Amino acid sequence: MRLIQQHGVDAVALRQVAEQVETGPASLYAYFAGRDELLEHVLDAAYAQVQLIDADDDADGWRAALAATIVNTITTLEQYPGLGSVALGTIPVLPGALRLAEHELALMEAGGVPAGRAALAVDLIAQFAASSALERTVRSSGNRGEGERAHVQTAYEHADPERFPRIRQHAALLTTPNEQARRDFAIRVLIDGIDGSPS
Repeated sequence: MRLIQQHGVDAVALRQVAEQVETGPASLYAYFAGRDELLEHVLDAAYAQVQLIDADDDADGWRAALAATIVNTITTLEQYPGLGSVALGTIPVLPGALRLAEHELALMEAGGVPAGRAALAVDLIAQFAASSALERTVRSSGNRGEGERAHVQTAYEHADPERFPRIRQHAALLTTPNEQARRDFAIRVLIDGIDGSPS
């Protein structure tokens, strides 16, 4: 996992992992059929690190606990650049992922979310956390930041007023929110949808 933290998922090969644990690649094949299986186990180890937040006694406590758990999932995945792409391509069946899903289901059950809706929500939450972490990795790998934000805002402000009047009018609103504001808004919308009633 340290190798992924330092170099990202794309740089990881079984040969490098074998060097880190001072063995030969052939020895690793006794445990993992290949790189994909190894990465599934790394992903699960990351899921096992996610700090789970319990609900307080408040009627809406499950919402805050679920939101915090989602944030913790994203933050954990972000520590391992590129691991979000592994999560998007994997149906998790290992204990770390099951622990996380069990906690989410328990929170939603406490909130009165119907089981069928909660089951769909677990999948949606996993997709959201993985894609959010992956977006952060992609953005961090380029020369993006305030310069890009200013460039986008300028492009919106100068958009064709006949074709894109709302884009032009709301250029600042569309480009001002930072990553945390965007993430928190998305989580609120997600949980409102899961709950089926506005907060």
